[in-house]
Amino acid sequence: MASVVAGVGLGAIFLTEPVALAAEIVGKPRVVDADTLDFSGRLVRLYGIDALEVDQVCGAEGHDWACGKEARWAALDRLSPHWVTCVVKAGTSEGMVAAVCYLAGIGQYDFNAWLVERGWALADRDASDAYVAAEDAARRAGRGLWRGTFVPPWDWRAGRRLPP
Repeated sequence: MASVVAGVGLGAIFLTEPVALAAEIVGKPRVVDADTLDFSGRLVRLYGIDALEVDQVCGAEGHDWACGKEARWAALDRLSPHWVTCVVKAGTSEGMVAAVCYLAGIGQYDFNAWLVERGWALADRDASDAYVAAEDAARRAGRGLWRGTFVPPWDWRAGRRLPP
């Protein structure tokens, strides 16, 4: 049986069965990258999405641009004034938890969806299909990474890069 530890405030709740997790993590997180938040040492990976890596480079109009840094900046800009509530969905192989995070309370404003809608993340279809429609809308509108060429973040982490 798998177990996960989810930090809540100053304490921790020990949970089993990651599929049935109901823990919440609340606070003003530090943005590590567009899909990883740090709540005072408790790392949260955004569930159902995969965002550009900070060092990732994309192409647009014949030029390279720092799309990964821009994705992180967009996440930082959106979250910086807000308290965030993350609902834990599962544990990750990196020892983090995967969560859907909200601004203004649970069910109010899905931050994971916002990143995908703005084109700074892709739907992670292996985890969930909840963000596929948001990805389709971003692609149609040419927002974020969809304004040019890019390597999906999972391929970029595997060493694939845009051709010169």
